Order: sequence, then structure tokens, then C-alpha cells
Amino acid sequence: MSIMQNIHTDPNKFILRHLILLFVFLFLYNTVDTEASEWKAGAASIVITPEESLMMAGYGFGTPSEGKIHDLYAKALAIEGPDGNKVVIVTADLLGLTKELTNTISQEIYNSFGIPRKSLLFNTSHTHSGPGISNPFKSIPEEFSTKLDAYVQLLKKKYISVISQAINNLEPASLTFSSVKPTPFAVSRRYPSPEGIVYRSTPSSYYTGGPRDDIVPVLRVTNSDGDIKAILFGYACHPITLNINQFCGDYPGFAQRYIEEAYPGSIALFVQGCSGELVPNARFQLEYAMGHGKALADAVKKALDGKQILITKSIECAYDEVTLELQTAPERKVLEKNLKSNNVNLQKKATYLLNQLDKNGKIETSYQCPLQAVCFGNELLIIGISGETVAGYSVKLKSEFKNHQFVWVAGYCNDVFAYLPTWKILKEGGYEGERAMTYFTLPSPFTDTVEKHVLDGVRTLVEKISK
Repeated sequence: MSIMQNIHTDPNKFILRHLILLFVFLFLYNTVDTEASEWKAGAASIVITPEESLMMAGYGFGTPSEGKIHDLYAKALAIEGPDGNKVVIVTADLLGLTKELTNTISQEIYNSFGIPRKSLLFNTSHTHSGPGISNPFKSIPEEFSTKLDAYVQLLKKKYISVISQAINNLEPASLTFSSVKPTPFAVSRRYPSPEGIVYRSTPSSYYTGGPRDDIVPVLRVTNSDGDIKAILFGYACHPITLNINQFCGDYPGFAQRYIEEAYPGSIALFVQGCSGELVPNARFQLEYAMGHGKALADAVKKALDGKQILITKSIECAYDEVTLELQTAPERKVLEKNLKSNNVNLQKKATYLLNQLDKNGKIETSYQCPLQAVCFGNELLIIGISGETVAGYSVKLKSEFKNHQFVWVAGYCNDVFAYLPTWKILKEGGYEGERAMTYFTLPSPFTDTVEKHVLDGVRTLVEKISK
């Protein structure tokens, strides 16, 4: 029977049948749309530039700041999956954070929002042109020590505020991921020579070989109107383009500014990668910091214009601390000898360790290293490692977890306690494996089990949350 015959013989049935089909279509359409809008995201940004002079971090430690090139920021991106699971990724233009500070902030957020510690990932850009927020050796004038204590308390409040704002800003969103390999400006400061591995800090001795991670990962957040609201991106390179006593985010700070200018209304958040031995190939001029920032911003734009992976899988997070063993602590007679050294840093550290020895009767020879993993199904895996993580960790972990479409490995997360070398770097020695310990509170270099403990810890976390 033809349609016309059907209408003629029973027009009511024909209308009813097609109304049912229309309702089914609308139901399915609305169901798909609802599922797409079940993802939520919110972002926020807050200025953390000190309002008065503080001692600089990085190369300028011990030098009072004199103004700023541009403001420093803490930023937060809160993401909620279809099942209600959340993660908050927090970035900042700072040299580093302590475990005590991030744990305190996390507890406050848990008390207010019920979000557990495992779902808060802190990362710092490691800019050397920021304020020093810790004073382990008590070596700065009392005036600046008092200012520092006040600033750290203010910083804690600002972290809590920006995280809270991001959570309160949650709205329907779509998440996509992309990556690109730019023209790299990161080079290694460890290079082979007839005598072995040599560390140098001058451009003439930079090495273009060695482990590296030149990929720029980009997570894009758009709202229901299709507007870009947040751009989370990363790169692995020490922000030591500048050696000044003015506050500045170095190349990551400029990159974030350029991205936000290119995408009005968005918040750009920079995540530092595993860059322990990687440094910019041109340094010590403001124009170089701006140029590196532009190169990184251009790479992010290229990634955003390229193929996107839609994030559809729910969020799973895991956090733990693994015990890293240290070599034998210096004996008292060695520390007392160091008190008379011409090296001021050796003097200060010797005083610090002798006080620990007198107070506790021993010097701790292990450290609890925070590790974190955030998994979006098999689409995106973010691994956060604490300390000044060297590039070898990123290379190894990316090659291991091949069941994920992309693995994003970040260093400088949650607690920047010292350089975190691989077994190879530890054996080679040099700055990242040994000499840098002079500037940290840990008494001695790590043992040759350090890499195994870190990798095993990450594997345990990923296995726990992968599906």
C-alpha cells in the first residue's frame, strides 16, 4: 500500500506513527546532547606578585627584588566528569612549592568541597625570576624573613581562593586534546666529552643530544557556546632565560600572556615538564624570554588548529608517596669542616644539618616523594612527579604506557625538594646527579635505587586507575 493510500485509509494512524518517530528522534537527540554537556569545567586566575620587595628565588636568591617585568599568577582548572569525579590542576609562576604547603591547601579544599588530595595536582613553572618562598637555611635578614612568612600565608590564601573560584565556576564544557612538536629551544646542559659527562652553563657548550621531550601537549576547554575558556599546555625547559632581580614569569609567563591575547576570555595555564637538565638555547636578555614565549605560544596555536581528540572517558586520580633512599649522611667532623669552607652554601648547609643532628640525634637519609596520576580512560594520562625531574623519566614513561593515546609527564609537581636524577645521571654525576644537593636540605645524593622506586611508584598508580 502506498503512503497516499495509507493516509487516505487511516490518517490518524499515520499521524500517530510519525509523531512517535518524531518523539523518539527528539529523545535520542536530547540524550546525546545531555551526555555531551555532562562534562563541566571551570578556570580561574589570581595575581600572586608580592606587593613589596622580597628575596628573589633561583639565581637571585639573597638579592632583594626591584619591581617587576609583569605580574606573576596562580591559576586553576577544575574538571568534572560525567560521573561527578573531579580533578583540579593548579599552576603558578613560582620556583617551586613545598609538600607542607600543598598538603595544607589540599586539606582546606577537602574541608570546603570534599575533593580529596589525590584530585589536586600542583605544578610550578620553576621561573627563577620569582620570590623565594622557603628559607631552609635561615640565611636572609630578619626583615625579609618576616616579610617572607607573611607572603607565604598570603600565598596560601590566594591558592585556596583561585582553586575555590575554579570549582565554583564549573559549567558545561567540552574537552579536547592535541599536541605538536615545535621548533625546540630547549637544549641539554649535560654533554659528553673525553672526560665524561660535563656540565656547563654557557651557550657555547650546550648539547642538542640526550633525553628530551619537545612535544607541546594542549588541553582545550570550550563552553556550550563554543568559546575557548581554558588552555592547559606544557613544555620541558628550565625557565632560566633571565638572571634579573625583577619579578617575571620568564618564557612561560610570556607564552601565557600571548595565548590569552590570541584567545580573548580564555585562561592559559602552563605546566612544566621534566626539564631538570634542559635549558633555553639563548639567555640573559629579556628579548630572548619574549621570543621563547612567542615560539611556545605559536606552537600552542598550531596544536589548537590541528586535529583534536575529544575527551569522553571519566576521570580517575591517584596519589601516593614513595620512599627514596639517600646515600650516607656526612659525619659530624665533615660538617664541622664545611663550616670553615669558603663556599657560603656549604657553610649554611652544614649549620642546618648540624642543628638537625643535635636536635634529633641523627640526620634523615630518606625522603617521601609525592607521585600522582590523572587518567581520562585510555585517551589521556597525566603523570605528575615531584622534584626537579630530569627528561629521562618522561621518555621512559611515555614509551611504557602505550595503551593511552597520549601520556603527559610533568615534573615540578606538588613538592620541589631537590633534583630527581635517573640512575644514569646519578652514575655520571655532575650537577643534577650530585652537586646541586648543596642548595637543598637533603644531606646527600640519592642511592642508585632512586629511578626504580619512582618508576615502580608511577606504575602502581597507573595500574590502580587505568581501565
